[in-house]
Amino acid sequence: MNDTPLYASKRTVRSLWQQYRIYRDRLELQSWILLHTVVLPTDEIRAVEVRPSVFSGWNGLTWGKKIDFGKLWGIKIDFCDLCRHVLVRKTSGLFNCIGFSPDEPETFVKICKSILPS
Repeated sequence: MNDTPLYASKRTVRSLWQQYRIYRDRLELQSWILLHTVVLPTDEIRAVEVRPSVFSGWNGLTWGKKIDFGKLWGIKIDFCDLCRHVLVRKTSGLFNCIGFSPDEPETFVKICKSILPS
């Protein structure tokens, strides 16, 4: 494993002072809530995107739209509902989505997409 991160988020109140790092072969999401660091190899990541606050349009869910309930099984490891945040969709696991708030969500997603296999 490569030990130099391509990106390391700053610790902020909205991230509960946790840090999120991108390496060439994985993501590391430090989590006080889960009591360990979540390591996601790039081959387990299906998609990564910036999402708005839940309070700005109910996170894209509106009445009359078909809801894909498979996208709703996930875990939030900080205060991501309160601000723009990153949503990582995994290929497997009980919780196939992880939401978290790095200090610069757009930059995090851009760098993350650059390391994902096509």
